[in-house]
Amino acid sequence: MAVDVFDNIKNVAPKRVSVIGLAKSGIAAAQYFRSRGTVVFISDSCGRSQLDKVLSDNGLADVESEALTHSEKVLESDLIILSPGVCSDLDVLKKADKKGIPVWSEMELGFRVSNAPFLAVTGSSGKSTTVSLLGAVMKASGFNAVVAGNIGLPVISVTPELTDEKAVVVAEVSSFQLETIHNFKPKAAAVINLMKNHLDRYPSETEYYNAKKRIAMNLTNHEYLVLNMDDPILSKWADEFASQTKVVMFGLADNGKDCVYLSDKSIKYQFNGKTGIILEDVSAMKLGGKHNCINACAASAMALCGGADPDRIAEGLCSFGGLPHRLEYVADISGIKFYNDSKSTTAESIECAVSAFDSKIHLIAGGRDKGCDFSLIKDAILANVKSIVLIGEASQRMSSQFEGLAPVSKAKTLDEAIDIAFKNAQAGERVIFSPGCSSFDMFKNFEHRGEVFKDMVNALAKRKAAAQ
Repeated sequence: MAVDVFDNIKNVAPKRVSVIGLAKSGIAAAQYFRSRGTVVFISDSCGRSQLDKVLSDNGLADVESEALTHSEKVLESDLIILSPGVCSDLDVLKKADKKGIPVWSEMELGFRVSNAPFLAVTGSSGKSTTVSLLGAVMKASGFNAVVAGNIGLPVISVTPELTDEKAVVVAEVSSFQLETIHNFKPKAAAVINLMKNHLDRYPSETEYYNAKKRIAMNLTNHEYLVLNMDDPILSKWADEFASQTKVVMFGLADNGKDCVYLSDKSIKYQFNGKTGIILEDVSAMKLGGKHNCINACAASAMALCGGADPDRIAEGLCSFGGLPHRLEYVADISGIKFYNDSKSTTAESIECAVSAFDSKIHLIAGGRDKGCDFSLIKDAILANVKSIVLIGEASQRMSSQFEGLAPVSKAKTLDEAIDIAFKNAQAGERVIFSPGCSSFDMFKNFEHRGEVFKDMVNALAKRKAAAQ
């Protein structure tokens, strides 16, 4: 049965599927298989009462499940769907491999049941902004584009319904999802950058980068691989994959081959023998910062690979207003502007945030330590940051790496950090919350962290307004 499921998932529903991890993707996979008459078993490490509530809230109360463990009962299935938050080296998964039971990510499942092509984006920083830009560009070009994946909407919840010829899935793909892909082959795949990240899950940078590389493992000369020419590792990948697939680069210069690049204030392209200008002046975009101009180059390159009209790409780039928790403007309090960049979970994302504005900023950072090397961004901190307030488990290590670059304070809570940063700032300056760490020491996720920050800033604004 495992072979039949592997080859004919569109036509033959497996008799029994195990879903490990009941986050958004696990819920969507369980609901999909139930709709096809498959018996679903759910295994999650959370407590029984919490699991029962999630099951009940999502119409899965009658599904067989286990809490606090991943037992060998998982192996009583034809297929295992693994949620990205669960490590792929579990003992039960090693046993599944020996028994010949396929283990897929929900991304693999969504791809296999889809009639629409995928434009897939991975990388260490800027994935969500890039896929959102790409989605806007594809829509402006007349495609029925759905943005899904790691950005928050499980692909399996949308791909079965995409039947028209202009449909396309714009997918954000994480390294965790790529660990358990098999046949996943997008029409175009992009790796927008590689940075030291997730060393709490991977034993080395190389293993993390190799997980990202899996996005290209099935590509042929009928597909495209889009890579950042300014990233030294990805430049080497371009040479490595040149004989396997069509490579398109993006970045800060024309490399003489197929590419999309930033030239002064314009985004220009060379693609399939044609050259031209995609966007005359990047100041027409609602997004600010040089890093977002590079994200726009990546999105434009992917759009060209996806069949978009070069003359319509600019419309999509300029229509996109940004995402919540990505340098999101929150409030102006006494002439001091506050920005929520809670999606920032790497050292490099802090660098992008503090380099996005002309004036110096006051930085709030910290959270759960993921092993990022904050010494790599010392120059950006020195050049752009006037003061730093640190919170969370990583505050001590970050403090030692930022010592001497700007005055550093520590706060026990985010609320206290906001008060300190506000007192440090003057009218005309900016306070940016760009943690550079994961949220799980103090918050449920980066969205929760960002919403709490916004609520606290707005509460501060009300207090200051009432005192005037």
